[in-house]
Amino acid sequence: MKLALKLILTGLLYAPGILCECPSYTEYSATQHKPLSTGKRRIPSMRPPAECRTFTSPTIEEALHNITSYITDPDWKTLFSNIFPNTLDTTVAWHNANETEPYTFLVTGDITAQWIRDSTNQILPYVPYANVDGDIAMLVMGLINMQAEELLGYPYGNAFQPPSRSGLFPTENGIALDLSVTPPFNNNTVFEAKFELDSFASFLQISSAYWRTTGDYQFMYNPSWGQAIAAILGAIEKLQEPTFNSRHLVNKPLVQYSRLTYTATETQFGGGMGNPVKYTGMAKTLFRPSDDASIFPFLVPANAYLSVELNRLA
Repeated sequence: MKLALKLILTGLLYAPGILCECPSYTEYSATQHKPLSTGKRRIPSMRPPAECRTFTSPTIEEALHNITSYITDPDWKTLFSNIFPNTLDTTVAWHNANETEPYTFLVTGDITAQWIRDSTNQILPYVPYANVDGDIAMLVMGLINMQAEELLGYPYGNAFQPPSRSGLFPTENGIALDLSVTPPFNNNTVFEAKFELDSFASFLQISSAYWRTTGDYQFMYNPSWGQAIAAILGAIEKLQEPTFNSRHLVNKPLVQYSRLTYTATETQFGGGMGNPVKYTGMAKTLFRPSDDASIFPFLVPANAYLSVELNRLA
């Protein structure tokens, strides 16, 4: 289960263009804001003020206006208005809009880290607009570059700290301190080192979705992207190996994760290797998309997801 933090890191409150008096969205969202919807649910309007939003796109605002004009239920209209722009409004902690090599760091709600899976799904609703809005295209390509850099640095992490050049400070993850993890990781760059196979698939998905929408493959010329792809393919091949070799000896595991805990979902079996498996062609994973430990290493949904995205990559 993800570690809930009380407040977003102070440095994340003041993304470029954000006024210093703007509260964190964690604080802002603790209070209901008017106007309320006129339906029976009385849904509050929870978008932060325009001057406190972390990224603004006229294209997305126009799309929001067009879509909500077809929604007749006032509760659903307000709910959609809150949700659709939320990633742009509240989670773009850092965006370097360099035309040749942009970078984007998205926090995951009230957690001061970027999950590979979550950040992909946070940005996917805006990918269709990247074909008509250069700023959205830059934001998405920036995320692809950021994920490539993160996975190249440590392919087995599920969540990462902001890069030092962003000016944002890393957050100590209390549950990442009493671990035995192979390969070892640096908590200044990796927020959490729970290996989840869907992280690979998510990186491939945002890469192919952006390319298929825009026809722009500039990000592929970033050395980090090609190297990250090579690292992923190499890892997948190793993760297909059975637990025991032909001499009935344990194959050296690619990745291990164990922790001193009373919560079974927060550690792995077999000294961190996971339960034993035979060769099937599928790839093992230590954790599920919920960040909880996998009981059966061949997680079928994650392998199906990865298969689809590998096919798109090919």
